[in-house]
Amino acid sequence: MANTLAEAVAHDRVDFDVLHQRYKPVLNMVDVLIGVVPYCDPYLEIWQPGFRTYNLMVPNFLDLPSGLFGLGAPKDIVGLGMYTSSRAASCAYCSAHTCSYALRRGSSAEAVTGESRSPGEAAAVAVAEALSTDPHHYTPDVGEELRSHYSAEHAEWIVMGVAMMGFLNKFMDAIGVELEQEAVNDVAELIEPTGWSVGQHAWGGASSAALADGTAGAGDAETGARVATLPPRDSMGTMLKVLRNAPGAVKLEKGWTEGVPKDADAQKVLVETYGFDEEIIPHMMHAKPRRALTAMLRHNLDPTQSELGIGLKALVGLVFANHMGNPYLIDRAKQLAEHHSVDAGTLAAADGFFPGSSKAADLDPRTAAALGVARAISPSPAIVDDDTVSAAIEHLTSAEIIEIAVWVSVGQLQHRLSVYYDLA
Repeated sequence: MANTLAEAVAHDRVDFDVLHQRYKPVLNMVDVLIGVVPYCDPYLEIWQPGFRTYNLMVPNFLDLPSGLFGLGAPKDIVGLGMYTSSRAASCAYCSAHTCSYALRRGSSAEAVTGESRSPGEAAAVAVAEALSTDPHHYTPDVGEELRSHYSAEHAEWIVMGVAMMGFLNKFMDAIGVELEQEAVNDVAELIEPTGWSVGQHAWGGASSAALADGTAGAGDAETGARVATLPPRDSMGTMLKVLRNAPGAVKLEKGWTEGVPKDADAQKVLVETYGFDEEIIPHMMHAKPRRALTAMLRHNLDPTQSELGIGLKALVGLVFANHMGNPYLIDRAKQLAEHHSVDAGTLAAADGFFPGSSKAADLDPRTAAALGVARAISPSPAIVDDDTVSAAIEHLTSAEIIEIAVWVSVGQLQHRLSVYYDLA
């Protein structure tokens, strides 16, 4: 019996050889950024719009490659915010990756652990924590403190990193993706004393305890040395590798964003084409994440790309929105359901749904299983039990399970942004 949703769909993972054939530049890029190609990639490609969503979001919400060359917000501060948000959301998988990312971009070990932080670092940490807990505890004065240390433009880039981690924190924790041993080796010595552990992500074999006796990463002759060191900071070699892969990554992105405007007209496109009014878009100061969010929503709301069906997807979003208590997201979910002619009875049953309730009994098994998965993965950390996994396996395909997780993860990104922009 599978213990995580990742284990339940593992037989449908797409081989890394196939991924390299399709997306070599973006895989190489992330390898440069965090020192490993994440194990989440083969899961996201099970439902291909999920992989596109992920790879549209990351470079554009992180202002890559410009941000690596010091042309935007301080990259160490962006990385520190990403790490803080992952810890606040209780995502052990992302905590390992973002710790490595932050250290490689120049964050100090003391800033990561909280032993010593400058006022600017403390302000970024405060915003990230406030936006990322469940429920959030963000207030306008926390944002004002951040903007007292950084320009409004740079402050928004810091928040973009935190919002992006909303997607990644949710997906990795919800699915329970196995963590790479290389990622553990990079950061465990530093962050295990702060309470971090591999947790549910150890089912693939990764073990932080193995570091103590030098057996981690068996077969790696450098393991002993790596335990005593932190990941390397960016160098000229890092920049050259990024530049080498950038053209191929840009070519892929152009195909994924074709026809998507960069300006506020993006909101109009979503309304007219998909009946989805994303009011976050005009609040975003920067064109790159604005266009990326529009393209992400386009891929997720296109009926021809959905395995789940957009009507049921709207109900999945409603379950998440109700858990978060976010009126903005609740309104968007109901708007989408009505646009796709979800009947009033089904909408009422999904509104306030939880497994075993009288409302759940009114739903067909597939719908109930989908909403059960949504309900289980909505909290941070997720609460995925045996019944959730069993129902998912029985009534949903692997692609549908991934699509549910991706849509709830998009919702988590929207939640953090809607709170920051005072829409929630």
